[in-house]
Amino acid sequence: MRGTSAAERLLEELAQGYPPPPPDAQVQLTYRPVAMNEQAGWPRPGTVTAWWTTPDGATLYRLCLSGAPTPRWVVHDPDRIALLVEDGT
Repeated sequence: MRGTSAAERLLEELAQGYPPPPPDAQVQLTYRPVAMNEQAGWPRPGTVTAWWTTPDGATLYRLCLSGAPTPRWVVHDPDRIALLVEDGT
């Protein structure tokens, strides 16, 4: 896609095939820094701003990535999304 950043393409790839966004009343707001591993193995900084557990038990995150203007709902993938420690205490 011309004019689309690598971060936007990555979010689009992760969001494919997943349900539409959940009802606002079921969303848990949060702020969690993450490192998103790209296929090339490079970490991309991002933030999880909300999470939701589907009726069948899958966890989805509203993920913002550096370089992408719009967050997307993506399923949790522990091999690609690393939640970072917020403070060292």
